[in-house]
Amino acid sequence: MSIGLIFLLDAEDQRTLLDNVARKLEPGGRFLFSAPAEVCEWSDTLTGRTSLSLGADTYEAHLARLDLRLARCLSDEGGNNYYEAVKRA
Repeated sequence: MSIGLIFLLDAEDQRTLLDNVARKLEPGGRFLFSAPAEVCEWSDTLTGRTSLSLGADTYEAHLARLDLRLARCLSDEGGNNYYEAVKRA
């Protein structure tokens, strides 16, 4: 689970993190992370660091290359976006 964290990494490090998670997950294993659905960049209010969302389409495409299926993409009432990825059997 990576809620409120993955977007603190640059694009390459986000992909590397997802690569590492995919290698560790067992078939049927799940990984939940949050990031905005749109491609965007902003200054994180808690850390002051630049945050980056690769966007839902890019996350889904990268997950597919890693043999992960995007099972769900949900938004809460605060506008936070959650991705649930599942390792294919």
